[in-house]
Amino acid sequence: MEPWLETFARANFRRSADTAHDLKTPLNVAVLNLELLRIRLRKIAGDDEKIDGYSAAIETELRRMGHIFDVFFLLSTPPKNEEPPSNVDIAAAAGAAAASAGFAWDANETAVILAHESRIREAMKLFFESAVKLFAGGDVHLVAGCHDGCYAVAITGSPATEGLELTKLFKLYYTDPQGNADLSLAVARLIAETYGGELNASEDRDKVTLRFTFPLGER
Repeated sequence: MEPWLETFARANFRRSADTAHDLKTPLNVAVLNLELLRIRLRKIAGDDEKIDGYSAAIETELRRMGHIFDVFFLLSTPPKNEEPPSNVDIAAAAGAAAASAGFAWDANETAVILAHESRIREAMKLFFESAVKLFAGGDVHLVAGCHDGCYAVAITGSPATEGLELTKLFKLYYTDPQGNADLSLAVARLIAETYGGELNASEDRDKVTLRFTFPLGER
């Protein structure tokens, strides 16, 4: 990388991290004051379903924004106390994450990519945990291996809920069917893209496939 470009990138990393941190503080204050306002309104008006509903909706969105800033802060700089990207066996990281999430894993190959190991392990953890929530269980098919200079992990199954909008899965504002903010796949995709990888979803009739792909390469 050209020296001027590296300096520019580092300056942007610092600015992004500082901005995310600065914005998180007023958000925390807003959440606290919302709770105080809710308590005050209950004393004045008693239990009111509409007021409770409005305040709950506001709190949900404020906390969602807080999660987004947490992610932005985390990913705006390289991992702390780590050297530059190094050789990482992504197949081993995927196998550990799959086993932890309850998936059967029988792939024994080695696949090396250039990345920060802690970030890759986090991305794989989020990927497999999201798959557990996304699919209804039962007939879930997992395939992993090297192909065309890349290492890919694909999970195919039937969605647990109807009317799933695939494009929203990777958005920072995604809300799961239970109404909870879920940034897992959005964060996993951001990590993948940081190291030249991809994370996407496709649909074929009643089946959905989540696919994680990273370019092979070592130093």
